[in-house]
Amino acid sequence: MARKKIRLLDETLRNAQQSLWATRMRTESMLPIADVIGRAGFDAVCVAAGVTFETAAMYLYEDPWARMRLLRRKMPDTSFDVLIRARNLWGWKAQPRDVQTLFLETLMRNGVDSFKVFDSLDDMRNVEHLISEGRRLGFHVKGFVGYNESPAHTDEYLAGKAKQLVERGVHSFVLSDSPGVMKPERAQSAFTAIRKAIGEEMDLHFHCHTTSGLGRASVREAIRAGVDVIWTAARPLAWGSALPSALDIVEMAREEGCEIDVDEDALAEINDWFTWVAYKEGRPIPEEKPFDPAAYQSYVGHQIPGGMISNLVQQLKDRGLEERLPEVLEEAARVREELGYPHMSTPYSQFVGVQAVMNVIQGERYASPPEALRLYARGAFGDTIAPMDQNVKDLLSGGEPDIDPQEGLDEPVLPKIRAEYGPFESDEDLLLFLFLHPAAYEDFKANRKPIVDRPRPHPVACLAEELMSRKTVGSVEVKNGSDLSLSISNT
Repeated sequence: MARKKIRLLDETLRNAQQSLWATRMRTESMLPIADVIGRAGFDAVCVAAGVTFETAAMYLYEDPWARMRLLRRKMPDTSFDVLIRARNLWGWKAQPRDVQTLFLETLMRNGVDSFKVFDSLDDMRNVEHLISEGRRLGFHVKGFVGYNESPAHTDEYLAGKAKQLVERGVHSFVLSDSPGVMKPERAQSAFTAIRKAIGEEMDLHFHCHTTSGLGRASVREAIRAGVDVIWTAARPLAWGSALPSALDIVEMAREEGCEIDVDEDALAEINDWFTWVAYKEGRPIPEEKPFDPAAYQSYVGHQIPGGMISNLVQQLKDRGLEERLPEVLEEAARVREELGYPHMSTPYSQFVGVQAVMNVIQGERYASPPEALRLYARGAFGDTIAPMDQNVKDLLSGGEPDIDPQEGLDEPVLPKIRAEYGPFESDEDLLLFLFLHPAAYEDFKANRKPIVDRPRPHPVACLAEELMSRKTVGSVEVKNGSDLSLSISNT
């Protein structure tokens, strides 16, 4: 019997830095190691998502399209991958279908080969256009379903959604445990059911965060249940609330008797580079968390991402109510259930968290819900994963009729945008305008920084530079013979 082959999809430049570095990694930190990433043997390298475009332009003043093209030059033979948030593409607002198509065409022109598409309500209507257009344009399309721990997310539910995506033409299927709550026994049963639903030939991916300390054990069970591709990251951006480390998963796959065709020296080199980047930028390198049953139990009810909890703490602190955080998290678990267990990612984690804070502070539940939550109750974002609590739905909808989430998306908007706000330098420029609100777009245009492409410095040069920055060091002598060596004299 042939040995099972496991492949790795690298998320260092996208999901890992989003989880740990708030998507603030500069392109100049990516380019020096890009050629090594390209020869490491990854199944694909994920280079962007909607938040990548927003953050690069708004906070780093970098052109995210230029970043993508520069990375492509460094990795000409590597499959480039992106994550697309269904009809929204980015942010909360649904984008018309002509914008969706333009986005895909522009991704392909900038070197992207595949994309994974997800909707946080698993409503197939929200992904159908992107799947069909992706296939037409020649992308490898990955259907993506998120796992949360809830009564709604049964094995039957997950397998059923996988089958629906296969019927719509995806080439691969991804199960994503972004909250990091999937227990190993559940991974085994879920992937067994999904494999049966999608067949033996289709690639099956597993993406998990390691927030609760369950990631390692769950990945092992997923491998045993027939997963083909595991999403990983370089060690300095792995574990903690991010993804498993690539080299650790290589070791695990071999322990499980699987083949895995990667260049381990290249993986170690990538780890060394990002350890240096983390040090230079003062970013901590997380440790792998042990599983804590008590912490898991307090988290699994609400499943609010760590960054969102930080925002809740700040909101409470601003009101002098930080001691009420446990009460807010308990209320968030209740709100999440009443809203039909949406996947706890943007915007639904905000819906749940903000409403929980308001319920606690105001002392009356759903007294003044945000308009977006009222629209959610009326179906504007899609069908909920589980039925909403009927009393809450009635309260939020105010007796108004349901809204078709696809209404108006067939109407072209690009001619109007070009006429009102153009001319634009390119399709890339037009899409950046849409990614950002007008003020942020003008701010980016006024403050755009050139992307610096420097060669990767030799480790000895880095060490010498670091030593010379210390006041106790008088001189550093570098000798370049058969081996580089250093001699140091103190002041």
